[in-house]
Amino acid sequence: MIARVFGRLVHLIVALSLAGAVAWVPTVPARAAEHHAAVDRTDAQIAWLQKKLHITAAQMPQWNALAAAMRENAKRIELSRADRTKIHPTNAIDILYADRRETQARLERLERVIPVAEALFAVLNKDQKAAADRLFGGLMRRHAPMLDTGG
Repeated sequence: MIARVFGRLVHLIVALSLAGAVAWVPTVPARAAEHHAAVDRTDAQIAWLQKKLHITAAQMPQWNALAAAMRENAKRIELSRADRTKIHPTNAIDILYADRRETQARLERLERVIPVAEALFAVLNKDQKAAADRLFGGLMRRHAPMLDTGG
């Protein structure tokens, strides 16, 4: 049960971190506005999760570490979007290399989030774990198609 809930927690965090990872890259002026919107979305998601999980003052060190990892992942996704505008795959091999870069980036985001998610999960009480199971299970179902595309 704990492994399943933790797995869902990690999947939710990845889904939130990857939200919008596969998208059209806007022009330079629009990109600044999109960056601010992405930061606002990430902060809103973090605040929503904190409220829904009823994070206590004693749990704030673990929560803050997780929130920092989520923000870092969101920042790296934005940087990746900017880099993608410079890359124009011209053949199947280029596409394979691009897929590998995206997979490596996803792995790096997971590696950043897993330890802090584990630390938070370790201090959640039974009710919070149950809430995480409900929340993350629902979010994972909504984000599953995006995750399956290699997003």
